[in-house]
Amino acid sequence: MRSSKRMAATALAAATVMAMVVASAMEGAAQSARPPEEQPEHYPEGAHREDTFYFCTACHSFKLVAAQGMSRDRWNDTLDFMVSRHKMPDVQGQDREKILDYLSSAFPERREPRGWQSPFAPK
Repeated sequence: MRSSKRMAATALAAATVMAMVVASAMEGAAQSARPPEEQPEHYPEGAHREDTFYFCTACHSFKLVAAQGMSRDRWNDTLDFMVSRHKMPDVQGQDREKILDYLSSAFPERREPRGWQSPFAPK
């Protein structure tokens, strides 16, 4: 009877140690899996890059912006849309011009559609 209690206590202690080791390893993995913080330097150079970066990242990731490709007019319409639908602060005058200058030069309209293309589609 004593040996079975001793074995149970030993098994419990071993399980506790293993749980602590696994929890510690998972915490370390979670910290190393965290993506690096976005910085303006990660995006195309251009006048007003920092101003645009910090204005946009007040609400969302700049990766969302970088994934777009639009004309200056469409960028302007997008800013209007975000003001009306998402309550973005309305930026006007020189500040708006600076943002539009950067967005339209760094992320211009794409001529060819992105994404998967059928290899059988006519070219």
